[in-house]
Amino acid sequence: MRITANQKQEIASATLVKLDALASRRQVWQRDFFDKSNKGLYTLLSECLGMYYEIKGSSAEKVVLESIKATLESRGINVQSSTPVLTLIVKYVFNAERRRASSYSRALRVAAKEAVSVGNFADWVAKVGGIEEVASTKGITDETVKKRGQLDAKVAEVKQLLVTQLQHPLALVPKTALAHPADSAEYTLLIGKMLASGQTQVLSVVPGSSGAMIEQAIRKIAQELLNKVEEHIKEQAEIAAQAAVTEAANQAYFKEIA
Repeated sequence: MRITANQKQEIASATLVKLDALASRRQVWQRDFFDKSNKGLYTLLSECLGMYYEIKGSSAEKVVLESIKATLESRGINVQSSTPVLTLIVKYVFNAERRRASSYSRALRVAAKEAVSVGNFADWVAKVGGIEEVASTKGITDETVKKRGQLDAKVAEVKQLLVTQLQHPLALVPKTALAHPADSAEYTLLIGKMLASGQTQVLSVVPGSSGAMIEQAIRKIAQELLNKVEEHIKEQAEIAAQAAVTEAANQAYFKEIA
């Protein structure tokens, strides 16, 4: 059903109200939790993605975008006619410096390209490795899907290994005033210093180790194990290739002297 110009303007005004509310929440996050909580950032970005899904392709899209641009320009923010919708939304909500806004909007464009749902956005970003990691990609490929599947399987394997390792811990460290339960209720993080001998001095518990931080650490362990496997396969392939070259050379030699 076609909507009137007045209805489009009403939709645009309602959209700006939503964006203003989201921008206000961003200010609270930036004041109280900035660089402390990925969860807060991912929630804000997921709602930006939701606004994009709501605006893009709607019958009032053109009017809504004109209203967003006009509001940004009234704040002294320059926008081009070709500025992507997600970039406009990020600029409106985050009012961030250029590099950060560009990183956020690139990550959201990848999410939109892969049709990531608003509800799954935070988990999706965490699995990929964070906003910067998502922003550096160009979208999902078959190889990416394969590697993610391998990583997820290795993460599950690492978690099981950690459970087994509880019976044979590398070390026990004394309780400190910094130690308190992580929100995972299972694990915490420690910080240490590597010695020239290859040993590690455990120096302190990391206070407030969140479940997200621990999950990221586990994924890093899993990724390193996968890297070791790939290195081993590559080394074996190189050995096999060298053996094949040597065998071919030997056969050629014996043919020559026969």
